[in-house]
Amino acid sequence: MRRGLALSALFAALTLLACNRTSEPPVAEAPPVAKPVITEQDEMIGRGEAIAETACASCHAIGAETESPHPYAPPFSLLDQVVDIGTLKQTFTEGINTDHPDMPNWQFEEIDLDGLVAYLESVQAGASE
Repeated sequence: MRRGLALSALFAALTLLACNRTSEPPVAEAPPVAKPVITEQDEMIGRGEAIAETACASCHAIGAETESPHPYAPPFSLLDQVVDIGTLKQTFTEGINTDHPDMPNWQFEEIDLDGLVAYLESVQAGASE
């Protein structure tokens, strides 16, 4: 009796194996897709963009737009026409003084300042030329 069950089980397994086979040749796997290389500069720009979206976008146009929500807030893409972006880190560290009282005196960690300045440099109208 056991031998009959064993043969039945073997027959069922072979039948199942034969049913799962196809006459088509196996499909080659696609080559692995290379992951994009993210540089430290990319990470800093991303950090700065996140800060700009959170802390600045309610007044400044932070992307390629040239019209800011606040009439006295320069759009970030044209900021280099108003200030020296190379000195902004120091300016933020010392405290920004502007002609209008709506600009808050932001306090940022150094790495966040580096990111914000990297982002500001990356969105200047002349940056892609």
